[in-house]
Amino acid sequence: MKALLPYSKYLVLLLTLSTMSCETTADIINPETQTSSNKETPNNESTSKDVEKENDNNNQNGSEQNVSLAAKLTAAVPSGYNVKKDQSYGPSATQAYDLYTPIVSDSTKKSVSLVMVHGGGWSLLDKSFLDNVVELFKRENLNITIFNINHRLPLSDGVTFDGVMEDFNLFFEHQQTLKQQLNLSEDVVLWGYSSGGHLALTYSYKFPKPYIKSVAAVAAPTDLTQESIYKGIVDDKERNLTEKFIGVAYDSNPNAYKAASPIFDINAQSAKTILFYGQRDGLVDVDEQGRRLYNKLIANNVKASFKALPNATHDMKGEMPGIVIETIRFLKEQ
Repeated sequence: MKALLPYSKYLVLLLTLSTMSCETTADIINPETQTSSNKETPNNESTSKDVEKENDNNNQNGSEQNVSLAAKLTAAVPSGYNVKKDQSYGPSATQAYDLYTPIVSDSTKKSVSLVMVHGGGWSLLDKSFLDNVVELFKRENLNITIFNINHRLPLSDGVTFDGVMEDFNLFFEHQQTLKQQLNLSEDVVLWGYSSGGHLALTYSYKFPKPYIKSVAAVAAPTDLTQESIYKGIVDDKERNLTEKFIGVAYDSNPNAYKAASPIFDINAQSAKTILFYGQRDGLVDVDEQGRRLYNKLIANNVKASFKALPNATHDMKGEMPGIVIETIRFLKEQ
């Protein structure tokens, strides 16, 4: 097993993501990168015409049934966003989210919900970490409502895996009550980075909801029973963050680590998934954690895409604009 850098070594690099310029562009996808899309992406002109026709049909029958995600994403072009910070979804101050609602001229165009989950070893950082990624999604002019969420943290809030999953349950119960008020469609996309990607995958597979249609995960641990994860993610105080998250040492209860690993919860009904990993990531291994999960999705006939970024490390510095574009491309295939 290759040597891993302590997680604390990545924190300074991770924090650069929160200050990166949204003007950065990057061609992140290797032409030989494996992908499992069921069909080739059509050209932009034909896609636009098909989606426009589908939108017109939807207007005529007034129903969301059988309307593609692509049609919903392009049903309206926002002129801007209304922003509400630190909205509450639970009694704890940590149970909060930032809300970005699209400003559109046609109130009949229901928006897709994009729920974003920050990284930080499950115990560090907060939603502000993804502020600039939110801006990247906003610039794509899609008909989306963005929820950038916090969850309670093991180090500061004393919760473990089950408590964090309870936060996700609580958030989605709240989010579903907002559908009429915010003019939301039946579609939710979960998007997470690092530990946030792990949480997005885990929740969507372990607690499937009919409205969670797709999940995107960037540099996400997927198998916590691997030594590189249950020993390798430590902070600058030498605290084992995976152990803090699970609440018990691996040797004492390996099944608890398995229960918190999304790779063991995949089945044929799992949400469509796109994965991004850096081939130079010294913390979350591209093959051990990423490609194995992708292969299991394919074995279960789940639509999935796997992007191995040749020059990316765990911080994904400079790669996020391309990741956002590829995420949207994947969603528009649905």
